[in-house]
Amino acid sequence: MHVKWFTHQQLWHPESMSKVITPVFLFWLVFTLAALLIAAICNEKLEKYRIVHQFHFLLNKLRRFQLTILRVGLGLGLLLQLCTGTYISPTFVSNDIWVYLFLIVAMVGLLHRKLLLGSGLAITVLYITAIVNYGMFHVMDYVFYVGIIYYLCVVNTRWSPSINMVLYLFTGLSLAWIAMEKLTLPELANSLMIEYHLPTLGFSVEHFVLISAFIELGLAWAFIVGLLNRFSAFLLTSIFILTTTVFGFKEIVGHTIVHTILILFIINGNDGFKTLFKFHRTMTMRCLFVVINFCVLLFGLMAIYIWLGQWSYHT
Repeated sequence: MHVKWFTHQQLWHPESMSKVITPVFLFWLVFTLAALLIAAICNEKLEKYRIVHQFHFLLNKLRRFQLTILRVGLGLGLLLQLCTGTYISPTFVSNDIWVYLFLIVAMVGLLHRKLLLGSGLAITVLYITAIVNYGMFHVMDYVFYVGIIYYLCVVNTRWSPSINMVLYLFTGLSLAWIAMEKLTLPELANSLMIEYHLPTLGFSVEHFVLISAFIELGLAWAFIVGLLNRFSAFLLTSIFILTTTVFGFKEIVGHTIVHTILILFIINGNDGFKTLFKFHRTMTMRCLFVVINFCVLLFGLMAIYIWLGQWSYHT
């Protein structure tokens, strides 16, 4: 979840990587890698079970409605932003009337398939506006909008087979970026856990926040490489529904569009395009790919997050 939506602290200064990487961090990293290895091994085996195959068969029948679902869910999310005087994020506000005119244009463009390009361009303007007003460090949380923009702009072109792959990629990156917040700015999440008296399932607050970050990273990597995508999407949307019971309407405003994307993932799975996981033919190479590149994603993204966060803090 987005801790920044609910904290009153406005100045964020990410910790250095040397402070983030502790023995506890390394333990949960190994645990996450083990879970990803199990997912990699079971990914195709699970689909051979009859009940799983039948369930996927039923979901596949809903694929013809995916564009309608996106248009309705995205339109509802934009309408909630318009009604609350926000755009892109429930914490991004503007005093410029033209910003909300572009929100209206984006919603109108969703009314007809031929107008989707206009809707995508309007959302592009809003996303760039958010970068100018709030900085790349904060707007990277919502990089899934880039996937939505791509979807709307190319769905009526010969590039349409790539829309789901791109949407998976940017949704995964968005989730991974949010996880960096919990790894490098743990005090924000810690204070929120204490303020809202959230259960920690027997763990200390610090360990629970760290575990939450690795869960988000694991799900993000599953989206990016194509591991158990339907299950991952169902798990994530279930978590967001639970957090809504605690944080209320702002959570609904912020996650309506995300829920729409996750519903698309549940319906589509990863059929129809070659995932990064399936790029290698042997299971050994697939497992090595999952583990090694997860570490590349983790430490590479952490370095970028710390650098960009510290630069944003000092400017």
